[in-house]
Amino acid sequence: QPAEDSIQGSDSPKIVLTLNVVERKTGGFSAGGGISASQSSEGPVPGFVGSCAYSQRNLFGQNQKLTASIEIGQADSLFRINHSDPWVGGDQHRTSRNSYLQNMRTSGNAIHGKAVDEDGGGGAADALDTNGAGSRTGDQGGILIGRLLGGVEYSRPLSTSLSGTAGVQYQRTRVLGENGQPLVSDYYGNPIIFSHKDYDELLIGVLRTVYSGNQSQLVMSMEQAIPVKQDFLNFNRLRVRAERTIKAGFARLVVTTKGGMIIGDLPPYEAFSIGGTNSVRGYGEGAVGTGRHYVVGSGELHFPLFSPLEGALFADYGSDIDSGPTVMGDPAGCRGKPGSGYGYGVGVRVDSPVGPLRLEYAWNDKKVGRFHFGIGYHG
Repeated sequence: QPAEDSIQGSDSPKIVLTLNVVERKTGGFSAGGGISASQSSEGPVPGFVGSCAYSQRNLFGQNQKLTASIEIGQADSLFRINHSDPWVGGDQHRTSRNSYLQNMRTSGNAIHGKAVDEDGGGGAADALDTNGAGSRTGDQGGILIGRLLGGVEYSRPLSTSLSGTAGVQYQRTRVLGENGQPLVSDYYGNPIIFSHKDYDELLIGVLRTVYSGNQSQLVMSMEQAIPVKQDFLNFNRLRVRAERTIKAGFARLVVTTKGGMIIGDLPPYEAFSIGGTNSVRGYGEGAVGTGRHYVVGSGELHFPLFSPLEGALFADYGSDIDSGPTVMGDPAGCRGKPGSGYGYGVGVRVDSPVGPLRLEYAWNDKKVGRFHFGIGYHG
């Protein structure tokens, strides 16, 4: 409508514009089901898995995010609850907070599987038993690392290119067989749980800094396990990762190095695993070694092919710095892993909404070749 002070006949009339803004719904619920080949169970529908999830992207109208999900199967159930606040109480330092509670299952075969490049096998893992007697249940057996996690982290920018994070996390860990039974020893009779129970507990304090420059990045983190009870783990873990990109005409050279060390209590599932798609390519996952200390270096030459495809030549090297025997039970030595090795190869990658998709073929120093498929940048 015309403004009150608008002049009729003017070349620049004034109007009053009224906009009604309605915020769309920021929450949602989803549910689904399917059949999982990884869950061996009995019943009318073996391997059936059901799941549901709720998400809220603007909790309390403060841009806070809340997600909750659960997955229920006949043999196992998983859940995750996460809440993030991007700006805690309008803090002048723009501090954010992330809190979570979840349980998760990850494969332990990178540490407790066979060094497949040593025996020419196809990647089968040694199965474990619950009584430590060493009875093999089949070469296709495997183990899972089951963790119950809960924690909170606070992050804030320290400068225009530097950010810092501090947090605390409680963790309860079990090593599980394929059918979900707890394991305390491996095929060789070596212990895989540090405490005298069938699970380990720890409370960890975390400090992490990230520097991001124009062509470089440096990430440093330190974790201190706090023995609040006598049977809690007590160790210190330091990790460092550095990356530098160098322009070379139409191509670019990306040099990455990373390493770490652990002092104190060290169950094998917490050790550093070396080898695989994001470590030393040309080797299977964890096939180079398992160490208390480690270092991995990589050089990649990226060059354009045709949009959006990019080619790469690469070489990797990794070592446990002779620390494999210091890991409880020496899982690398028992499985004949070399402790150090290198690989080289070629690959192509393409950008996608979930990050770069990589397809690579690499040879290791044993002249064994293999394909690798990865999501995200190497390392």
